[in-house]
Amino acid sequence: MLKKNIVAFVFVMLLYSIGFSQVNFPLNIAVTDSLEKILPEATGEAKVDIMNEIAYGLIRHYSNKSDSLAQQTIKLANTLNYKEGLAKALYCKGTNDYINGNFIDGLDLLYEAVDLFRELNDTSMIIDTYYQIAAVTYFSFTDLEEGIRLVDKCLQYSIKSGDKLKEAQMYASLQYLYAITGNGDKALFYIGLYDSIAKGITTPKIEQAMVKAAWGRDLTLKGEFQKAIPFYFSALEMVNPDDIEERAFLSQLCNSIGDTYLNLGKPDSALQYYQKGMMLAEKHQHYYGSMVNALGLARLYLKEQNFRSAVLYSDSVLFFGRKIDSAGSFYGIREFEKLLGMSGELYIPLNKVYKRFIAWSVMSGAFQILLQIKEKQQKYKEAYFISEYFNSIKDSIAGFQKRKEILELQYKYQTQQKDDQITMLSQENQIQSFKIVRNRFILFAVIVFAILILFILVLILSQNRIKSARKVAEFKQRLLRSQMNPHFIFNSLTSVQNFILQHDDIKASIYLSRFSELVRNIFNNSQVELITLEAEINTIENYLELQKIRFPEKFNYTIKTDKNLDIEAISIPPMLIQPFIENSIEHGFKEINHKGQINISFMNKSGWLIIRCSDNGIGRQRSMEIKSPQEKEHQSMATFITAERIKTINKKLKKKIHFEIIDLKDKSGIATGTKVIFKIPLL
Repeated sequence: MLKKNIVAFVFVMLLYSIGFSQVNFPLNIAVTDSLEKILPEATGEAKVDIMNEIAYGLIRHYSNKSDSLAQQTIKLANTLNYKEGLAKALYCKGTNDYINGNFIDGLDLLYEAVDLFRELNDTSMIIDTYYQIAAVTYFSFTDLEEGIRLVDKCLQYSIKSGDKLKEAQMYASLQYLYAITGNGDKALFYIGLYDSIAKGITTPKIEQAMVKAAWGRDLTLKGEFQKAIPFYFSALEMVNPDDIEERAFLSQLCNSIGDTYLNLGKPDSALQYYQKGMMLAEKHQHYYGSMVNALGLARLYLKEQNFRSAVLYSDSVLFFGRKIDSAGSFYGIREFEKLLGMSGELYIPLNKVYKRFIAWSVMSGAFQILLQIKEKQQKYKEAYFISEYFNSIKDSIAGFQKRKEILELQYKYQTQQKDDQITMLSQENQIQSFKIVRNRFILFAVIVFAILILFILVLILSQNRIKSARKVAEFKQRLLRSQMNPHFIFNSLTSVQNFILQHDDIKASIYLSRFSELVRNIFNNSQVELITLEAEINTIENYLELQKIRFPEKFNYTIKTDKNLDIEAISIPPMLIQPFIENSIEHGFKEINHKGQINISFMNKSGWLIIRCSDNGIGRQRSMEIKSPQEKEHQSMATFITAERIKTINKKLKKKIHFEIIDLKDKSGIATGTKVIFKIPLL
């Protein structure tokens, strides 16, 4: 059962993310109901995640329920030490505090959330949280400059992360902020940037309609009324009048069209759209739509000197404005009060205080019309009473704007209180730390002294170990070199024996003389780690000459030395290539119908001594095929011993010795010999 519910949760979350990827704080009863059904069986972090999603889904429409759930989620996430869940719960709680007018607390929670999201490197939620902080800053503190700075911060995060949806949203928000200040040029610039991004992504249809309307509004701000009309009509075609929220936007859009026609000097068209806006707003008691369209009609009739109608609609503005002021809602029907009442709420939920501020601002326009009419009619007594009411509205507007200073002082005061508490705790911690340090100082000194003695002992043991390891390595090298000597000595003595048996005393004498010199060199070389390159070349040449005496017609050889090599100054490990020369003579030249050739070269290449030894024998594969088991073991041992020697030598070198054996083949893949290459760092 639990597994099925987890699957259902994943499915519901997928629908949630697909359906509402762009519009902030959507309400989807089906989704929240599904989440609430599986919540009782959820545990641990999964439960926190579900609670957060429910709280998020209810923020705009059921803020009190969302707020209560967010508080529970914060406690559970803290208990589980679940940072991601805690950050999201703080985000929901901070947003609810803002909606419910607890601006200072909301701001604190949102900044706490964004710190956690930065720690978690969750760019998407960093953007959303800074965006919500911008909403609190502007719509509560009325700080436009800071609001724009924060939205721009969100924009930079969006661009850096490659999130085109959020990038488009930030452009739309910036154009909105500039539009409400009357800066049409800036608004048009950002709506243009939004449009360039939105063409390549999927956005909700209502958002597309609002963007079209924004184009029209921004052009209207610049006085380009005729250009604005097509954008408004394009938006009209995209709105569904049967949807309550879209109908509210449609009412607002009719007001914008009416205002534009009035500015163009087309009162009949303006009248048509103002009345249509009033009709659309009336069905669901959408007070904001009724109010702004009534103000449009009042201005229209004022221009036509129809004072009676102008007064009638001005009074209507004040009636609807007082309703909004009283309820803090754009709707007169309670069940609709959390629905979108104006286009600006698409991304940013407006708190009740700001909705009242909007109502006061529209009402002030109606009061100005009434005062103007009463003064023209010389009804000064009525004008006086109207001005009294008007002044109270202006005081409310001024109070809303001035409360920024009070909120800032309150925020600074609370911040200072927290700082003082932190300072006090810090001082207490410092005193406690001082006591701990004082009590532990002697113990610490003893430990340091003990560690120092231990370190010296370890250092001495380590040095002894290194010396022992070097001696072992040197002994191993000598052992490995001595393992090669018997092979050659045995073959050489066999050759001397053959010459004596053949009664060839001259050759036996020459061979024995050369052999004794070679054996002396080999034994001498076995006692040292390095010999000169000159000594190595002499040993190799002496060895090859001995083998030529044994096999006079079997092979020829060449030894080439780079002119740039100082063979008397260069030192190398002895007898590295001798086993491979021996393999060439003893095994590589078997079954060949041509004379063998061994080529040896010594070259200086970029600080490396390159030794190459190649033959034109039958190759390693064929050689192994025709060998006896004893011969195979001998050859493999020669290669193994050389590899082990190099491995042992390399332990003491920074730049390592490398060697490789290459099987030479012709174009047909037939073996044509073997090449051995040594790469030795010049010491």
